[in-house]
Amino acid sequence: MSESLPLFVDAETLQARLGAPDIQVVAVDSASDYANAHIPGALQITMADFTASDAPVAGLLPDDDALRDVFSDTGLRNDAHIVAYDRAGDGQAARLLYTLDAMGHSAISLLDGGLAAWHQAGLPLENGAPQAGASRFTVERQPERIADREWIKTHLDDPDTGFLDVRSAAEYAGQDVRSARGGHIPGAVSLDWNLLKGANGRLRPRSELLELVASHDVQSDREIVNYCQSHVRSSYSYLVLKYLGFDKVRGYPGAWSDWGNADDTPVSANTDDANGQ
Repeated sequence: MSESLPLFVDAETLQARLGAPDIQVVAVDSASDYANAHIPGALQITMADFTASDAPVAGLLPDDDALRDVFSDTGLRNDAHIVAYDRAGDGQAARLLYTLDAMGHSAISLLDGGLAAWHQAGLPLENGAPQAGASRFTVERQPERIADREWIKTHLDDPDTGFLDVRSAAEYAGQDVRSARGGHIPGAVSLDWNLLKGANGRLRPRSELLELVASHDVQSDREIVNYCQSHVRSSYSYLVLKYLGFDKVRGYPGAWSDWGNADDTPVSANTDDANGQ
């Protein structure tokens, strides 16, 4: 495989590598929107293809066989560096990349700014229906990249574990309630995922990100669990922490839709937790 792409890749860098045999681009997009405009040669997949629900919980990881089949049907390859993009603020593409990483495929990149950034760079787009893909993609679940409710309950008082809540401040405080209960996981730090992006919707410079996470007491020597409502926004923060060099990072599939709808989980609305106090 030739030189790999960075975890967050800009449109011009990706365009220079389009067509390389070791690069696959995949749009997390509806079939109709993909047909209207997509990056040349991109594959297509929807969020519903690689997430599962068990109402009222959303954003769960499907089982290994289901993910193997959908990634194979999409045409993804284990020997490729997979670049994902969307047209919805990068969260859906980030969730695909988190899922691939959790399934053992770490050769991944996010197109920073998504389809909008590609368009703004004046780069060419294609139209037409998705082409049927076919491959034999294999998955190997990586437990150290996944947190579930029981794991979190056993680590609530672990000084080596931190919880990063990337929902809005109102969700964190229990004022915007989207599950049976509002609030946050006790001790979780509040850092709205939008603060990770600049005014143009793209990733902030590395130096600014390092300053931001340090000011919120997000420490690289701790194991950091990222969560939001259904692990879309927090898939983005998961990638950001990996980009910053954090090597102990977990995502929480199901996230607050799981924790806030359970009847045996502690919930806090104490805003003193917000910056790690």
